[in-house]
Amino acid sequence: MRKLFLLCTMTILGLVQLSAQDYERGIFNHLGANLNVGTEGIGFGIAAPCTDYLEFSLGINFVPGIKIDGDVKIDVGNLGFPIDNKVNIKGNMSRTMLDFKVNAYPFGDRSSFFVAAGFSFGGKKIFELTGHSDAIAALTPAERALIHANLNDYRLEFDDNGDIKGDVRVKSFRPYLGLGFGRLVPKNRVGFRFELGCQFMGKMKAYQNDNELATDAVKKSDDDLSKILDKLTVYPVLKFTLTGRIF
Repeated sequence: MRKLFLLCTMTILGLVQLSAQDYERGIFNHLGANLNVGTEGIGFGIAAPCTDYLEFSLGINFVPGIKIDGDVKIDVGNLGFPIDNKVNIKGNMSRTMLDFKVNAYPFGDRSSFFVAAGFSFGGKKIFELTGHSDAIAALTPAERALIHANLNDYRLEFDDNGDIKGDVRVKSFRPYLGLGFGRLVPKNRVGFRFELGCQFMGKMKAYQNDNELATDAVKKSDDDLSKILDKLTVYPVLKFTLTGRIF
């Protein structure tokens, strides 16, 4: 039994080694499939080599609902009596993105280190914003018209029910740069890949009823949500990928 096990193991290893030795990267002469997880969510894709130095890939990524929330300051204007000057606003992030990348391997077959360039394309909405204030819901329409919440330098208006509803948008076309180690079309049937990069998605902008909100640069807020809206113009990408060669 031991001899039979050793013989089978050596045979399998020999076949894998032979497959790797016979493997040559030509212009789209192989096809790979991959499954990945990271800051872009969960994704899958296909890839094909173009010599030892280039590789092309097409993929789709799904970001599940990620929720953040924070207290945002309220500007009460000339209301004339005190109310709570903060409202809790929740942000729900979920999106689907398509990406195309060109992976360059500067050392050819000697190394799996790569530099990637390409783009991601998806919906413009990155956050949906919701909030509510019982105190503002109890005001008259004239009193409510004096009040707004300050998110970064944007003015969020309350509706008749004391609710805030809106969304945050970025560019739908987002250039990408990254680097890492591993090939999407491995020599063996299965491989692994690590990637670190960033999407350039532009400055976030807040909308209500499909209209971009007016800004008030004098009364810039310093809450956590406002800091995210103001600072996050590049989306970080960290990705681990399980790769496989179909043929």
